[in-house]
Amino acid sequence: MKTRLFLTAYLLFGILLFGQDSYQMPIKTQLITLNPSQEIKNTAGLNLGIFDDYQTQKIAGINVQLNPITLIYMLAPKEIEVPKDGAETVTINGIHLSTGGMTDGKTLNGVGLSMYHIAQETNGIALNGFNNNSGKLNGLHISGFNNSAETANGILVALSNSAGKFNGLQLGIVNDIGNGNGLQVGLYNRSTKLKGIQIGLINKTKDRKGFQLGFWNRNAKRTLPLINF
Repeated sequence: MKTRLFLTAYLLFGILLFGQDSYQMPIKTQLITLNPSQEIKNTAGLNLGIFDDYQTQKIAGINVQLNPITLIYMLAPKEIEVPKDGAETVTINGIHLSTGGMTDGKTLNGVGLSMYHIAQETNGIALNGFNNNSGKLNGLHISGFNNSAETANGILVALSNSAGKFNGLQLGIVNDIGNGNGLQVGLYNRSTKLKGIQIGLINKTKDRKGFQLGFWNRNAKRTLPLINF
């Protein structure tokens, strides 16, 4: 009898401990927040931070970040990839201003002005000194070096623009589309399948639907100078 009571008590105690470990306290929301912080807090107003040290938090309003070591980003041995599910951190709805930027963002909805931007999804206007790499990219995005996305809709302006699926306008030195609809304007335009127009010095596509205007044009059917269709 005592053994049964002991086993029952032991099991109940274990269940209580497991429940406490699995239970997560709700994240507090404040008007003004600071990061980095030992406590994760959501923002409904203004967030001020340094070193772009984000946690799994939501910021609604204005986010201002000061990163004094931004140039270290340029020393990365390879391109920083879009974070996978579970590895992303911050969601920003509003205005994002940073002398650095995101490297593991979840979503930016609004206006962003930063040196670099890497997130799962970006919707709105993003102006970046270096690059913008997003899983989904919708809106107007201007970067000094590169805009890249798995899926993009809108206007991409940079030295290099690339997208797996794209609808809209690419304006740059090199433009690359996997499958899409729209307009490419640059020195070198390349696509796998594009319904639209390519305008550039060299235009290439593996599809034959569309119009090419440039010094040298190649599609699935023919190769011609000046004009191809």
